[in-house]
Amino acid sequence: MIAVTSVVDRLRNWKPDIRRPIPGPGESLPPGPRAPLAYQSVRVWGSRNTYFPALQRRYGDTFLIRTAPLGEVVVLCDPADVRRVALGGPDLFPVAENNALFVPLLGARTVLALDGEPHRRERRRMTPPLHGERVARAVSIMERLASDEVASWPVGRTFKLVEGMRRLTLRVIVKVVLGVDDPARAERLIKALHRVIDVKVLDMLMWTWPRLADHGPWRRAVEALEHADTLLYEEIARRRADPDRDARPDVLAMLLDGEPDDDLVRVELLTLLTGGYETTAVASAWMFERVLRHPAVLARLRDGLDDDKDDYRTAVIKETLRLRPVSYNVGRKTTRPTDLGGHRIPAGTFVWPSLAALHTDPETWGPNPHTFDPERWFDPAVPTKAFLPFGGGVHRCLGAVLAQVEMDVILRTVLRQVDIHPTHPRDEPQTMRNIVLVPKHGTKARVTRRRTSAR
Repeated sequence: MIAVTSVVDRLRNWKPDIRRPIPGPGESLPPGPRAPLAYQSVRVWGSRNTYFPALQRRYGDTFLIRTAPLGEVVVLCDPADVRRVALGGPDLFPVAENNALFVPLLGARTVLALDGEPHRRERRRMTPPLHGERVARAVSIMERLASDEVASWPVGRTFKLVEGMRRLTLRVIVKVVLGVDDPARAERLIKALHRVIDVKVLDMLMWTWPRLADHGPWRRAVEALEHADTLLYEEIARRRADPDRDARPDVLAMLLDGEPDDDLVRVELLTLLTGGYETTAVASAWMFERVLRHPAVLARLRDGLDDDKDDYRTAVIKETLRLRPVSYNVGRKTTRPTDLGGHRIPAGTFVWPSLAALHTDPETWGPNPHTFDPERWFDPAVPTKAFLPFGGGVHRCLGAVLAQVEMDVILRTVLRQVDIHPTHPRDEPQTMRNIVLVPKHGTKARVTRRRTSAR
């Protein structure tokens, strides 16, 4: 049995390799801004969606930035380079070092920071509960929770839709992943997990400088994570002792197959919780932000509400994820000298392929790549290989299927129960919140109850 690790242990044992790569003969790094590390870090973690395009216009499709805690990073915007790195294997483009910043939060065995055989082994454990029949069985749960959430919305008053999406997706996770039936326990978990998952950029300073864990807001962040760990271990123990565990539909019950140690299961649960909460909530909020500004799209969606598997709804979801990917880029680290962007990049260099640049490249997506047009997904020539909202290759997001099913359930449930209206016609700007791109104003909207059911 592997010993349970504490939050402080995870912080103190985290030693990322951020040594500066030294170019050898024939190797070089691309140009980039000379601004101080502190300034660049603030821009990277606070507004990379405007910072990177500005740097691309100045330096071209490949440029060098400096940011804490990784140091020097090569950003790739050329579609061929983006696809090559994002889809590349761990022998040349591993993720472990780039994603090591998640280790203090999740634990060293999180699938997000593994490569090679350990990564393959962990994906084999975590994939079955998130695909096929397991996801299909979760749809009715999602529908009920979505209906309850929509019923709680204020009628005729402006509110931020993203907050409702956050409440809903966290409740879905607690029910579908953890299988918590008791309302009081569910509320305790929701409150505890919300504080942990709502990671601020300020909290990340503690991951770089563990001594901060004893002070102020960082101490409170550690206490919140310790409390969440305690609740998760209680759920693990409760499920282990359940004589009907094999018949339960929740992800936790399936993760206990093979009797893994408690620490591994906690790592897996927290990985799923952090990966599936904010991303799905924000993607759903963007989906409504886009739809509400395109009346023809909204009208066609309403026409298909009687069909639980309407292809047009799927196209709307894909188009939202193309234009508003919640993750601006993925991250890798080269294991050997590699030709990218006209440079022979040294081994040991962090590289960030820009998904946003790939998704809006005019040579790939046509003359109007920034136009929200779900119809493009009915064209047989649509460049699906240039669509990577969940990353790609062996490190593609484990919860991609579950997330898209949940977005579909949310969209049809909302439109069946209410008429929804934007509060202003202009597009909401993108802004960074924690490590995802969110609608700056939270997708402000107003709703009125529908007189008759769409069904």
